[in-house]
Order: sequence, then C-alpha cells, then structure tokens
Amino acid sequence: MNRIFRYGLPLLLIVLAVISFMYLKSTRPQAPPVVNEERRWPVSTIQLELSQDSPQLRLFGRLQTPALTHLTARTGGEVSAVYVQVGEHVDTGQLLLELNPLDAQIALGQRQAELDDLKSQRVQRLAQYEADQRALVQERELVTLAERQLSRIRRLADGNRVAEREAELAEQALRQQRLALLTRELAVEQHPSRLQQLDASLQQAEGQLQLAQRNFQAARVLAPESSRIIELQVAPGQYVNQSAGLLTLVVPERIELVASLPLSALSQIQAVYREGVDLIAKALIDGQEYQFKLDRFDSQTHASGTLQTYFKIEAGEVERLPIGRFVEAWLTIPASEPRMWIPAASLYGRDRVYRVVEQRLEGVDVQILGELVRADRAGFLVVADALNVGDQVLANRLPQAMQGLAVDIVERLELSGE
Repeated sequence: MNRIFRYGLPLLLIVLAVISFMYLKSTRPQAPPVVNEERRWPVSTIQLELSQDSPQLRLFGRLQTPALTHLTARTGGEVSAVYVQVGEHVDTGQLLLELNPLDAQIALGQRQAELDDLKSQRVQRLAQYEADQRALVQERELVTLAERQLSRIRRLADGNRVAEREAELAEQALRQQRLALLTRELAVEQHPSRLQQLDASLQQAEGQLQLAQRNFQAARVLAPESSRIIELQVAPGQYVNQSAGLLTLVVPERIELVASLPLSALSQIQAVYREGVDLIAKALIDGQEYQFKLDRFDSQTHASGTLQTYFKIEAGEVERLPIGRFVEAWLTIPASEPRMWIPAASLYGRDRVYRVVEQRLEGVDVQILGELVRADRAGFLVVADALNVGDQVLANRLPQAMQGLAVDIVERLELSGE
C-alpha cells in the first residue's frame, strides 16, 4: 500500500498537470491577426478649371542700344567750357561744350588764302590764253614773212648778188620763227587742260575751305538730337587733338531690351510673330512699368541653347532707363487652345503632373504653354488630353510621388479663393 502510494501519487500529479495544461491551452483567448496597413501620404490638391488667361514667358535681358552717339573734336584746341554733366538730358541744338577756336581759325585763314591764290592763278591763266591767241596770229604772220625773206635771199644768192651766208642766216631765222610758232600753238592747245587742272584745284580748295569753316563752327559742340549724356571725357582747360573723344550720348527712344529666348519656345513665338501679332513684354524697373515690343531675332543661337531677341520700348519713361541694366520681363504669348492653370509645385520634371484618383496618384504628361502668376502664386498654363475640368491634381511637393502611391487629401486649394 505504501509502495503504491509512494510511486502512484507522483505519476497522478504529472497526469493531472498535463491535463490542466492542455485544458488551459485549448481554452485561452485567440489573439487578433496582424494586418500590415498601407501608409497614406497627406497631400494638397487643386481642382482644375479652364483659364482664359494668356500664358507668359519669363525673360532675362539687358537694356542696350544699337548705336551710341560719340562726339569727337573736329579740330584740336583747348576746352574752354563744359556746360553739361553725366546723366543730364539735353535737347536738339543745345550747347554742350566749347573749344578755343584759335587753331580752327588759323586753319580757316590758310584755306582761304589757298583758295584766293588759285582764283588768281585762274584769272592769270585766262589772260595768258587771250594773249597767246593774239600772239599766235602774229607768230604765223612772222613765219610767212620769214619764208618770203628766205625765198628772196635765195634768188639773190643764186644770182650771186648776196653771199651764201645771208641765205643761211635767213633760213635759220625761219626755223626759229617756226619753233616759236609751235611753242605758241602748244600753249594754246594746252589751255583747256591747264584750266581744267586749275578748276580741279579750286574745287578741292573750296572743299577744304568748307571743311575748315565747319571745323571752326564745331568749336561750339551742340547736341545733334534729344538725348542723354552717359559719358564725359574732357574737362575745362584740357587740350584735345583732332578726332579726340569729347562725350557720348544715347537717344532714350533707341534703347532696346535684349533678352535670351529659350529654344523650346522659339517655334511657338516665331509662328505668332510671322502672323503679325504684336508680342509685348512687360517689366517693372525701379517701380515703373515698361512695355517692350518684339522687333527682331538674332541670326544665330548661342551655346547655352538660347536665341537673342530684341524688343523696342513701347511705353514707359524712357528718360529714366539706365543702359546696361539687367531686367526681368514677362512676355505674353497669345494662345487659342483650352488651357488650365496649375501651381508650380504641381509640376514634376518638365512635363508631368499627378492626378489623384481613388486616393492614389496617377501620372499624366502635359504640355506647358507658359508661366502665369496668380495671386502672387507662381504657376503654369498647361494642356493635356488626359486631364479634364474638375480633376484633382497634386498641388504640393512630394518627394515620394510615383504612379499608384496612396495618398490622403488633407487640403483642397480653390482657384477662386486665390
């Protein structure tokens, strides 16, 4: 009995413990299954609407002018007075500075003397021609007389009435008279060429005199047209040589905006330009609004992938425009196709936006027509066959944006509220 109790009791306890463990295991509560929930990214969207605005292209350019007016000294001399300053606006004919006219006056006197001398030579040439014509008649008569004299002496010499020496002297006198006649005839024949040579010299002297008179008058330097002084190169008391630079002016109406046009927009802009449509670029310079009209294109592209374009000023206070100023301008591009506005944050890459469909992103390729700022918010006007009015488009930057990404719309931007 003791033996059974001694060995059976432990065994019974083990069996009861096993049964209790199995019962507890079978009756324990079941843990809920583990489910991996997909993460959703909070995003902002904008509802697309058709826009009647025209697209714009941002241009970066510089104010330049095709030609500056460089005034130079037409004669040497000392600067007597300077009446203008850099930046000052001057009117046509306004006195800018004066040079001492002494050098120009001396040159003018020399040219006048040369002209008077040539005129005197021409008068003498005409008088000499008249004298040569009268002398020519006499020379011919003398030749005739000498021939008769020689003929008479020859007859006497043949009859031995005079010595042969007399006949030789008469022949020599005839030859000398004929030579004098040839000289006189040559002088008469050369008269037209000599007179023409004198007339050419007179014409040249008259031109030199006119130039000297202009140089003398140019001692007073006047503004050739309404312009602005941008550089002054001399000061009172300074001596300048002929052709030395005095000052530089710019005509404000000739100032142009030279901007770089990206080649991606070139074909569209050139097509509109060829149709005769005015392309206007607007810029805000020192708080003043200016308008520039597209005038022409450069003939070659640059390595940066741009083409220089030239805009003439249409509106604004041109007198205030500084040469060399860098300018940011907005060129308005006419468009006819239906277009929609998206904020700049909606554009991924160069031509991709994401539409939200059933809380997931769907990539759509778009064509950018141009930029447009609405209510101080930068954006783009785009067209896309796959986009429709009312679509919700991602409106914020999302680094993880990709096709099919799960999102949760936490903010809806309204165009009408901007």
